[in-house]
Amino acid sequence: MAVTKEQVQAALTRIKGPDMTGNIVDLGLVSEILIKEQRVYFSVTVPAVRAEELEPLRQAAEKVVRDISGVVGVTAVLTAEASRAGGARPSGGQAPESPRVQAARTRGGAGGDAGHAHAHGHAHGHSHGPGGHTHPAPQGGAARQPAGIPGIKHLIAVASGKGGVGKSTTAVNLALGFQAIGLKAGILDADIYGPSQPRLLGLSGRPQVGAGNKLQPMLGYGLKAMSMGFMVDEGTPVIWRGPMVVQALTQMLREVAWGDLDVLVIDMPPGTGDVQLTMAQQVPLSGAIIVSTPQDLALIDARKGLNMFKKTDIPVIGIIENMSYFICSKCGERHEIFGHGGAKAEAESLGVPYLGGVPLHVDIRTTSDSGKPITASEPQSLHAQIYRELAAKAWAELETAQGHRVQAPKLEPVSGGDTLRITPEGKPAFELTAEMLRVMSPSAEVQGHSADQRVTVGRKKDVKIRDLKPVGNYAVKIGFDDGHDTGLFTWGYLELLNKEKATRWAGYLKELEQKGLSRG
Repeated sequence: MAVTKEQVQAALTRIKGPDMTGNIVDLGLVSEILIKEQRVYFSVTVPAVRAEELEPLRQAAEKVVRDISGVVGVTAVLTAEASRAGGARPSGGQAPESPRVQAARTRGGAGGDAGHAHAHGHAHGHSHGPGGHTHPAPQGGAARQPAGIPGIKHLIAVASGKGGVGKSTTAVNLALGFQAIGLKAGILDADIYGPSQPRLLGLSGRPQVGAGNKLQPMLGYGLKAMSMGFMVDEGTPVIWRGPMVVQALTQMLREVAWGDLDVLVIDMPPGTGDVQLTMAQQVPLSGAIIVSTPQDLALIDARKGLNMFKKTDIPVIGIIENMSYFICSKCGERHEIFGHGGAKAEAESLGVPYLGGVPLHVDIRTTSDSGKPITASEPQSLHAQIYRELAAKAWAELETAQGHRVQAPKLEPVSGGDTLRITPEGKPAFELTAEMLRVMSPSAEVQGHSADQRVTVGRKKDVKIRDLKPVGNYAVKIGFDDGHDTGLFTWGYLELLNKEKATRWAGYLKELEQKGLSRG
């Protein structure tokens, strides 16, 4: 039987208020109660300075709700609100504050802390995760060491100071770009109020619950994905307060069976409000990428986003200039509709890497609107190549920020171009055949990004390496004598091919047989 708000409210009347007088429901301390798929979300408002003292109250409230038959999960948080004129509290269907609670709020504000809390900001929140563990929310200005996510090496936030700059489109194509250069990638849509990833990836339906009561991520073009858009209909607004949003995001991050990933891209909500700041504090981010358009107004907002990450000690691994320029399809003339180069200049002035620019082009829009991101659906296109290069450069910058940058190996075609000899710094040399490199090129081997969509390239037995074109200090483009030269081979991908040479080659031969193709 479905759990009701009335049941939850009745259970919470058993919990005494902060001063053991009355109960938290009658005192008007309980926020709007939200129930989604038998999971219950609510917050309890307390004076900020008493958050530590009142943590047992939160735990008790969480327990009485968890004991309700049919409840599968509970998220209860303590929140602090700035005091309001006259001590009144908007009713919203809830009881007004009693004089005793007003007095408690006044006492809490004496030191100034409560008055400085964001309206709807966190005082001391916990996410009830699998196995009964709790994850404390950081207190203002305190050193932050959020727990990592098992199986995920790096989490990268893709953010913007404002909406409308193409952040979500950039995020999904970057995630696919990471996958195209040989990394295991996923994407978390953290924009609760305006989730875009279900539409961008052409996904619908609801995630299934698997082992350990964890949600199974959806799969689009080989990307593991999770979004609030999978939980609610596209036209249904999500009307939640800040703390509820943060806790929902925490659960989507920590209660999803992501498996082993090299990188999880987090499509952040636009702006730099309380939700974004709390995410930056509570999520163990390895780095952040800022997306902006070239005009001055957008760059002002991008600067705010960059400063937010700097203040939370998260390295900014680069800025991307979206809608950088427009090439007329009829005359071929280049138009800089929003200006050009502003993001690059901003990156240089702020001392952060400039990753590159993405043009304004109808193909990027139409493929995004149709749920077929251009990096996956048109991997041979110039725009897909741009996103792969952005991903490769971002990965190199991330490795540098983490102190793990791989130095460029020595590359040497041998046997008349039949083989490439790779000598990493301080490691033994290894060799990969031109045929293997050609059929496992990032723009061919992962075309479609999943086994059933991938194009298996045959008849390349006699292909040879024509030339090598370094891309920065992180990758190389290999030109083959059949004309193919769009694959972007990072140093890590070359080493991965060598490590998995036997299994990958066996898999390729099996695909040829299944599809009735030959090596030529």
